[in-house]
Amino acid sequence: MNTDQPVNFVKKRRVIISIVLLFVFFAIFCLRTVEAGQVGVVTRFGEVNREVNSGLVVKLPWPVERLQKLDTRIQKQQEEATAATADLQDVQATLALNYALDRTAALKVFKTIGPEYRDRIIVPTVQESFKAATAQYTAAELLTKRAEVKGKALDAIKKRLQPYGVSIEDLNIVNFSFSDEFAKAIEQKQVAAQEAERAKFNLDRAKLDAEAQEVQKASLSPEFLQKLAIEKWDGHMPQYVGGNDAVFNIPLH
Repeated sequence: MNTDQPVNFVKKRRVIISIVLLFVFFAIFCLRTVEAGQVGVVTRFGEVNREVNSGLVVKLPWPVERLQKLDTRIQKQQEEATAATADLQDVQATLALNYALDRTAALKVFKTIGPEYRDRIIVPTVQESFKAATAQYTAAELLTKRAEVKGKALDAIKKRLQPYGVSIEDLNIVNFSFSDEFAKAIEQKQVAAQEAERAKFNLDRAKLDAEAQEVQKASLSPEFLQKLAIEKWDGHMPQYVGGNDAVFNIPLH
């Protein structure tokens, strides 16, 4: 009986198992995927080693190498902002910023700022630019000049983030809200304006009615009244006439 066959089979099985385990280890720890619209940065022992494009990436297992991904697609950042107006009124607004990281600047941003660049430079820039823009207007002006405020804040954001390789697509100021006291004051002012407009309308109407009455009164001369009576006469002699034997003040004899 040949005893080498079982031994060889066991050896082959061990080799196959070892290869499968090695492949699983390699796939789990050494293979990564960078999606389209992303840039990968591989660090080795914490230091930037290389930049990789989208697709399958081969790296050394952690903790030797680590893959960081930066998104270069258009992203939306929405946050609440608080500022003060030129007349020292508190104003709150919801700001929605559309931005994108320039692919050619991704590695530089990662080296100088880090993967948390959004929280480190974008959020503070949006907040400070909004405050600087609103400080140039009174609270009442903000209600009618929102597009102008948006334009100034957007220009400031673009100017500050362009050196970092962050392009700004658009900024939307979703709404303005003020303190309860200011909102009540605005409401009271609008009510007072409406009441004043209503009072002015009633006064103008009363003046027109009085003028019409004066014109009508001035036009009702005896001759005009006599003319109206003649035009409406049906041709029949009245049964009773005045004491002066006259009809329409016209003598009958």
